Amino acid sequence: MRRFGAKSEGSGGGESQGGITPCSSFGRRKLTVIKQNALLVSACMILTVLTTVSAPAQTPDEPAAPPISLSSVGDPNVQGVASIVNDHLISEYDVTQRVALVLVTAGIQQPTQEMLTQIRQQVLTSLQDETLQLQEAGLREITIQNQEIEDAIRSVANDNGLSIEQITNTLAQAGVSMQTFRRQLAAQIAWNRLIEMRYAGVVTVSDEEIDAALQRLTVGADRPQFAVSEIFLSVDTPQDEARIQETTVQILEQLNQGAVFANVARQFSQSASAAGGGDIGWVLQGQLPDEIDIALSEMEPGRIAGPIRSEGGYYILLLRDRREPAGTEAVAAPIIDPNAPVPVDRLLLPLPPNASDELRQQAMDFAARAYSSIGSCEDIPAIVEQVQGAIHMRLGELNLSTLAPQISERIRNTPPGEVVQPFASQVGVEIFVRCDARIREAIPFVIPTRDQMAQQLFVQQMTVLARSYMRDLRRDAVIETR
Repeated sequence: MRRFGAKSEGSGGGESQGGITPCSSFGRRKLTVIKQNALLVSACMILTVLTTVSAPAQTPDEPAAPPISLSSVGDPNVQGVASIVNDHLISEYDVTQRVALVLVTAGIQQPTQEMLTQIRQQVLTSLQDETLQLQEAGLREITIQNQEIEDAIRSVANDNGLSIEQITNTLAQAGVSMQTFRRQLAAQIAWNRLIEMRYAGVVTVSDEEIDAALQRLTVGADRPQFAVSEIFLSVDTPQDEARIQETTVQILEQLNQGAVFANVARQFSQSASAAGGGDIGWVLQGQLPDEIDIALSEMEPGRIAGPIRSEGGYYILLLRDRREPAGTEAVAAPIIDPNAPVPVDRLLLPLPPNASDELRQQAMDFAARAYSSIGSCEDIPAIVEQVQGAIHMRLGELNLSTLAPQISERIRNTPPGEVVQPFASQVGVEIFVRCDARIREAIPFVIPTRDQMAQQLFVQQMTVLARSYMRDLRRDAVIETR
């Protein structure tokens, strides 16, 4: 019997294999921090906000901000009441600010009015949940100090290579106040601590459970394995069917236009995996419902599929990687002739010679989003439609030695089928995409260790308990929506 508490050790670390773990996409340092806190589900919830945006740290000359509480959020000049949660007001200002935060962090460009309506509904539900979480934390005498938030923000900013200036400018340009971000972060941390205090010391994983889970993996080890991220929207009643389907289509369109899958999942997905950016870890062929399993079997790594109607609602899937059945001989990628012609497409965001620094930065920001969303050369036309003046050129088979050295080296150092990192040139911001077929190494599935499986089972149990706790809070609350 394994009991996981505040000082649990031996979680196995590393990448999850063969099980569902919402934290499996986090970087090495984040996993280290998670293991030190011994509560993966709590760390996932914190990272829901922390990996999305960051904020400037408090300087020594600034006065210390008071601890975050319900009384320190929102606008004193309430612009109408959107909802009342156990006598606490959520203002229209709160909702408007959070909608703006969702748009900027998810990379959503030019949303339709229908999508804005859906975002507002999602945001209002999130604000109601956060209010309940902060109220429950207050009853348990849990207080989040300003320094805790600043330390976490600074750490994650460093981990993600973000500058404070970039982050503050992005939020300011979107019209998002720092207090809006802090409020969301405070609720996440408070809920973290509450879940840990209530459940971490009592959740146990028995040797029998570990044996059964490993046996299930062993039985399925002769099947392919998929690394999957999901966005799930629940259909609770037949009346919701058309609305949820349309929302899913709109989200898929935003993803195709450059929105970041993990950020969109954090904001919209109603699955427990939302906290980890939609990451459900590695799953075996046949482990998921048939309609999802078939879609995954037909996908290439890096591609997105959806909407897929399955039990409970609609799914959008991202196949991040694939592994072959256990025992498959590992096959390394073949060596590519560096002198062979390469099929290449070019995406140019032209800029005038006297373009301002602000305009150049906007072009680079858009190029960064495009870089994340382009899966192949076929995706470029949809990207071009988003920016007036953007140019798509099909260059065909190129002899790289005939190109400028800075371009030829970038293309040569990019794997087949992949996107070259955006860069600035004399004529604007450039993105080159290799149109040859991607080369995927055949990597066999490896059964996880007992410690790794124990940690996966612990995370699953904690996630279920946290969701149940939240449902209980909503059931017992008095919530009025205006």
